Amino acid sequence: MNAQLVPPVRDLVLVGGGHANVQVLKRFGMNPEPGVRLTIVSEQFSSPYSGMLPGAIAGQYRADDIMINLSNLSRFASARLICATVTGVDLQTRKITLRDRPELSYDVLSINTGAVPISPFNDAVSVKPISQFLPKWQAARERLAVLDAPSVVIVGAGAGGSELALAVSAGLPNAKITLVGRSLLGGHNPRAQTLLSKTLAARGIEYVSDEVAKVDPQEVTLSNGDTRPADEVFWVTGVEAPKWLGGSGFVVDDRGFVKVNEYLQALEHPSVFVAGDAAHLAGQERAKSGVYAVRAGPILAHNVRAALLESQLKPFRAQKNHLALLGDGQGGAIASRGQWALQGQYWWRVKDWIDRRFMNKFNDLPEMIEKKPNVHAALAPALPDHDMRCGGCGAKIAAEPLRRVLDRLNLLQHEDVIVSIGDDAAQVVTRSGSQLMTIDGFRAMLDDPYLFGRVATHHSLNDIFAMGAKPKSVMTLVTVPLMADAMVEEELYQLMRGVVDVLNDHGAVLVGGHSAEGLELSLGLSVQAEAPAEVLGKAGSQVGDQLLLTKPLGTGTALAAAMQGACDVDTLRQVMSGMDRSNASAAEAFANVGAHALTDVTGFGLLGHLGEMMRGSDTGVTVNVDQVPHYGDAGRLIERYPSSLQESNELSFNDYELKGPLTFADPRVRLLADPQTSGGLLASVAPQHCEDALSALEKVGQEGFVIGTVTSSGYILQ
Repeated sequence: MNAQLVPPVRDLVLVGGGHANVQVLKRFGMNPEPGVRLTIVSEQFSSPYSGMLPGAIAGQYRADDIMINLSNLSRFASARLICATVTGVDLQTRKITLRDRPELSYDVLSINTGAVPISPFNDAVSVKPISQFLPKWQAARERLAVLDAPSVVIVGAGAGGSELALAVSAGLPNAKITLVGRSLLGGHNPRAQTLLSKTLAARGIEYVSDEVAKVDPQEVTLSNGDTRPADEVFWVTGVEAPKWLGGSGFVVDDRGFVKVNEYLQALEHPSVFVAGDAAHLAGQERAKSGVYAVRAGPILAHNVRAALLESQLKPFRAQKNHLALLGDGQGGAIASRGQWALQGQYWWRVKDWIDRRFMNKFNDLPEMIEKKPNVHAALAPALPDHDMRCGGCGAKIAAEPLRRVLDRLNLLQHEDVIVSIGDDAAQVVTRSGSQLMTIDGFRAMLDDPYLFGRVATHHSLNDIFAMGAKPKSVMTLVTVPLMADAMVEEELYQLMRGVVDVLNDHGAVLVGGHSAEGLELSLGLSVQAEAPAEVLGKAGSQVGDQLLLTKPLGTGTALAAAMQGACDVDTLRQVMSGMDRSNASAAEAFANVGAHALTDVTGFGLLGHLGEMMRGSDTGVTVNVDQVPHYGDAGRLIERYPSSLQESNELSFNDYELKGPLTFADPRVRLLADPQTSGGLLASVAPQHCEDALSALEKVGQEGFVIGTVTSSGYILQ
């Protein structure tokens, strides 16, 4: 039986995207374990490699160069990526508690979260965690670059602080830099310390053998009473474990790091493994260094697999000496090991080669090719395209086949049921008034069931918001893939918790539903609402109206690229945030300014839904293509990773005339047909109310983009 088809029966959860856990992901991707479901929990979609941080500060690397794309790596490993903050571990029930979302079950747990600097001063910027430091550095660099001679104090004179001081000197050549710490390059041999001291002096970096007693906005005070000017203070010394580790009941050392045995198992808790800075190697005490996490990776990958399979573990032996390479930010490096040390450009080339080779293991992944079915030649021509099929709205049946099916059906009409052209919900007249009814849903396009539940619910409620109403009750239809009974229960709970959290935020009640087992996770929602006195529909646009869009385009191509491990982190982050944002306040803002027509942009793309609006009101439209926003790098992605629905959606191009240098192959034009999941609202607003609408959107935290004008006739893209 293919590993992909074996129902999962055990959960392996990785907490943190550190240098050891990423190796677990890679090794499980290369050698999957049938029956094991792999999940990684990380606060970010990417994980920085600490060894290359100084190079990025010095300008030798781009920010992307030092980041491991966890989304793509997780996809390669067939692992779920859950972006969340861990707040603790319940060791008795084997559950991980997470901030603002449901707990997560595990059978075997691997923790590789790193350490947190101990900084007692609010005005000092901690270098760890690196993912949070990088944007702070960029902001500080822009602020300091405009000063004639900015003063920077770096606290911590170990390897990390010293290398950072040299990097900041390269990145800010005009800065006056002071390095403060009791011992310069403590733990290294005297030769290495001498080389570093000479290098600091040659760069004009002052080294002060002392400690910082106080940090003020413009200066630091040393323990001996001396002061140094400080436009910025970076804190690199002293680390402790994340608070939640000590609070979870692990056996820890005096700084909260989890004590582990030679197999990297937490003492007294053999189902939990800890590696990297978060671990205290009992009997093999070592200084905190990323090199141990890198070296522990292969052993950790073997041992978590062995724990799941109840087979033999391997011991981890932390080397007592290792080659340390400190870049000087200008193409050289100091190399030290044991009692020897050397300096020169050769050692920078060695460091750069080692670091890039490590990163390439996780960012240059083998191409993910879906195996083609073996079909007889006589049948092959009729076989649908079998490349990776999209989830979400990219998986919808195309508009034309759907229309033809509806035309063939003998549909009854009823005087109490009002359905205008393509309206988002049906209006059913009752004795007490009228109700709006709609249904939506799709198979999962996200690995995170909780987030999928939230996004699918936002998407389904949008049909109600687009008609100026508020949802009242909801029913669900859920399909959960076959797996161990306990895992089915947890998967259903995660999904439905996402649904209910969104419904609760909008005052809507879950009144029932149905569940079943199937090949993949899917969710459908039927939503009912009381119709407002003035129902907003698609068919109300007037000539001269301005067209306003509330969310960028690009979810279809971004999700298609993510399925193939090819979506960049920034685009993915924007898409996830956009899909998990409600349209309720935007709909209310449009209703308050008297919008003439309203719809939500979903599976048939902006042009498809815009066409429904214009046909319903018998008007034309001019769209200013450059004014249509898109997520991140969606323009590049759509050229290589169009969604499954893109080709059929582009049939709407037949209705439009191009002006100027535009072509239908232009990525900006193609994005107009990109299918959106939990997309924004598209409103037709009188020109005199346009500014009011934009202001109202801004007040409720929503975006607004004026993308075109309603005309008397013709569909034009310019």
